[in-house]
Amino acid sequence: MVALPEWFQGAANTLQFLLIGMCENLEALPEWFAIFTSLTKLIIGSCQKLSSLPEGMRSLTSLRELVIDDCPELERRCQRNIGEDWPKISHVPHVSFSYR
Repeated sequence: MVALPEWFQGAANTLQFLLIGMCENLEALPEWFAIFTSLTKLIIGSCQKLSSLPEGMRSLTSLRELVIDDCPELERRCQRNIGEDWPKISHVPHVSFSYR
């Protein structure tokens, strides 16, 4: 998978948990990702080409947990207080990384 399918937007108001995994060719999450306002937990794993998060991550105010696993560049960019993408997720109470 290179991108999230457009039809996925239909679950925007109800989706609470999302696991995006083993998408070796996924390079970016779409800007429309910010419409998932009910999302409380997001796990992103083994998406090694995924290198940043969309600006709209700040509007996911229901997001309580973000796990990033085996996504080296994204892990680097999301490090607390030093990563370029940290401001996009600093509102999330539980952010964790699983290093391999």
